[in-house]
Amino acid sequence: MKFKSVYHWGIALGAAAILSTGASAQEQPTYTKDIAPILNNSCVECHRPGQVGPMSLLSYKEVRPWVKSIRKNVADKKMPPWHVSHSKVGLMNDRSLTQEEINTIVKWADSGAPRGKRSDLPPKPEFSDGDWKLGEPDFIVTLPEVEIAGDGPDMFKDLPGKVNLKEDRWIKAIEILPGNSSVVHHVLAFQIQGFGVDPIGGWMGAWAAGTEPMVFPEKTGRIMKKGHSLIADMHYHPSGEDATDQTRIGLHFADEKDIEKELTNLWVMNTGFMIPAGADNHEVRAQYSFQQDGKILGFAPHMHYRGKDFSYTATYPDGTSEVLFAVDNYDFNWQTNYVLEEPIAIPEGTIIEAVAHYDNSTGNPANPDATIDITFGDESYDEMMIGFIDYVVDDGISPYTSKELRQKWTKELLSEFPNDTYSVYVKDPTRPTVIYLPVGGEGVISLGVNNNITKCRIMDVTWNGTDFEGTCDFTGGETAPISGSIDRENGRIEIELTVNNNGHEQTIQMRGALAASYDAAKEKPISTD
Repeated sequence: MKFKSVYHWGIALGAAAILSTGASAQEQPTYTKDIAPILNNSCVECHRPGQVGPMSLLSYKEVRPWVKSIRKNVADKKMPPWHVSHSKVGLMNDRSLTQEEINTIVKWADSGAPRGKRSDLPPKPEFSDGDWKLGEPDFIVTLPEVEIAGDGPDMFKDLPGKVNLKEDRWIKAIEILPGNSSVVHHVLAFQIQGFGVDPIGGWMGAWAAGTEPMVFPEKTGRIMKKGHSLIADMHYHPSGEDATDQTRIGLHFADEKDIEKELTNLWVMNTGFMIPAGADNHEVRAQYSFQQDGKILGFAPHMHYRGKDFSYTATYPDGTSEVLFAVDNYDFNWQTNYVLEEPIAIPEGTIIEAVAHYDNSTGNPANPDATIDITFGDESYDEMMIGFIDYVVDDGISPYTSKELRQKWTKELLSEFPNDTYSVYVKDPTRPTVIYLPVGGEGVISLGVNNNITKCRIMDVTWNGTDFEGTCDFTGGETAPISGSIDRENGRIEIELTVNNNGHEQTIQMRGALAASYDAAKEKPISTD
């Protein structure tokens, strides 16, 4: 399976490869020979008429009034926007300038920004605005039309896109085509079932100015599920004139025989945090434990306006740790899916810890309101903590489902601890999870934590006859009290777990029987009334 493909895109400015065009120390850089090639490769996808860049940089006449601004923003590495501070491997969509290119622009500006010979001018870049770059898609999703006022703040909308296929289909490429790219800043497309995002196959694709269509690595694909649809997270940036937009999303199907691996998008996330008003460096953590050998292909940290930085650290089964990827200067306005040049091997048992910091103080000029505590939420004035990871498993096509994982863990625990392993359920007896709880020592319970199925430790267990109390240690450092009772004579167990749900306590009731004799048909559903 080849991983280097046209799956290189970024939710931000220009993802094209950057040519080395720096002038030597003995040469005087000119616009036509040295600067135009840099701008053409790194800037003009956004900085041209009809696009989101505030000025056009297609010609010397257009560039000349902005020379001082270009020099400063390039020297300060604010343009092109690039926020990565560390990556274990190279990135296919690195849009930053080389230091040689930066030096060339600075030297050119400091020497009066000479035009140069017309004969040195490179050909004008070609653009395919309004056309499908990959050809006509197999399925086109047309989003509702939106009106964007010419002035005022940026606008965020979630727009529904009906798909409703009659069978599951593999997707090998996604192309998003804005109706008006002068006001569309970026688009994030998610797969939905009903009114909620599917946590397994939710992330589908994205678009921003300068990006290429999202073509997945050879022999990989995402699954568009039967009956599911799309929702598009739209970011509109006013252009100074009233405008309308009707974006379309094109899906390119693949035959099942051509797919060897599902490109799975997992969410390392924390939904239970609270950022105090005025806090300028609040830390939030989340973890995910890989249950199969696999390979990471990309990262995409996601926060809102208070987000400062985000990192992914891997702790391997042998106890060693390393930072895989980090963004030290996160900017909500420039979200990027960072695609790796080479996959990172992740053995089973590896724990990925995502760490994010937030500035909810008045010192953050982007902060919508520094006077209130902030929790997880969908609106841009709320916050999120999600570390998206694209990966494939080594064995098989797709990762274990939650049901397969629980069955696997139940079988493993049963083989070693048959008298202390129980199958328990929250509502539906046909969907049990597993808990191992000995009279002495720690236990373990399989739970869905922040959209991830994981094994959580049960620590500090104390017993009073058949009753027990302890602490459930979730991934990411969160804990919750757990209590209950075990009727060992009849092989029954009842559990209460009290969790923090966005600042509110919620008690979850579970019950069940010894896993060796568990029979869903004999269990009664738990009412939540």
